[in-house]
Amino acid sequence: MSDEILFQKIVCNDAQRLDSFLARFLGEVLPGASRSGIATAIKAGLVSVNKKAVLKPAHKLKINDEVLVKKSRIPNENSRISSENSRISNELFEKIKIIYEDDDILVISKPSGLVVHEASSLKGESTLVDFLKQSNRQLATLGGEFRAGIVHRLDRYTSGVMVVAKSDFASAELSSQLQQKTASRIYIALCDLPLKQNCVVERAIGRCENNRLKKAVYPLGKNGAKYAKSAFCNIFLDEVQNSQNSPKKNTPNIIAAKLFTGRTHQIRVHLSSINRHILGDVLYGFKGSCDIIRVFLHGYILELKHPRTGQMMSFCAPLEDDFAALIGVDTRTLNEKLTKNFVLSCFEPFNQWLCLS
Repeated sequence: MSDEILFQKIVCNDAQRLDSFLARFLGEVLPGASRSGIATAIKAGLVSVNKKAVLKPAHKLKINDEVLVKKSRIPNENSRISSENSRISNELFEKIKIIYEDDDILVISKPSGLVVHEASSLKGESTLVDFLKQSNRQLATLGGEFRAGIVHRLDRYTSGVMVVAKSDFASAELSSQLQQKTASRIYIALCDLPLKQNCVVERAIGRCENNRLKKAVYPLGKNGAKYAKSAFCNIFLDEVQNSQNSPKKNTPNIIAAKLFTGRTHQIRVHLSSINRHILGDVLYGFKGSCDIIRVFLHGYILELKHPRTGQMMSFCAPLEDDFAALIGVDTRTLNEKLTKNFVLSCFEPFNQWLCLS
């Protein structure tokens, strides 16, 4: 369960651990706030000290340190979903855009902040599955009640295109395409630095030894590491650069990423492994402004075969307003320049790119 934090900044009046300080303070204003939930929030990058993100619950605070808690939800062991959380969920549901629908599949654009399906660490959160059930649509049941219709997922703070299965037949066919890697997914990210050159990253991904919320690059098999492959390219647009190879100073760098496998946090992990970080992704090393409140990663293109007809279909989810605002152009101009065909063409020569393994 969860409650909304209605404050932001706290001044520490005693030297102590960060998680202990927040547990004591939150316990006074949010009865039932759990210690584990506070630790999870810290590791997720929702807490900063003296304007710097801190990811360790055991971080030692000093007197007069300023602790900033981003407006978020801390798991609460005793409370039910508040009316405020319900309002936030309704606002997220209203942002869901329907791109395509027939008797077998539903293609949507998921907003940032919306969880796809229930998980043990997110009990009480409204999810995309809740939205689908409330819409009274027929949904595939192969994934079980909590994952009805879901054949793939996007991270909570990743926006963009997703396909939902409305029948068990469609669910099986789509899952097969994803497993056999015949479905294609391309993402757009805003990063702190441009790529030195377009590249392919083939590095196995497994569980991080030091943070259970993270994944990391390891030799194949270590910590459950599985083969993973991504391609990355710089996207240069006239509106946001001075020249073909020199983006304007302080302008976010637009990078496109193509997945050949589908590991958890794959794009974020692979970019981090080449010292590039998505804006807002403090979990994987972004050290910029604390004012950025989401991970600027967007599922842009999804290509698959229709599960019943076999027809090749291509779907695109236009970038959201916050992407355009951060780049400094209006949303319409950005999406007119960053067309589906343009982005697809960027990956045509990927077999000639540097491969990092």
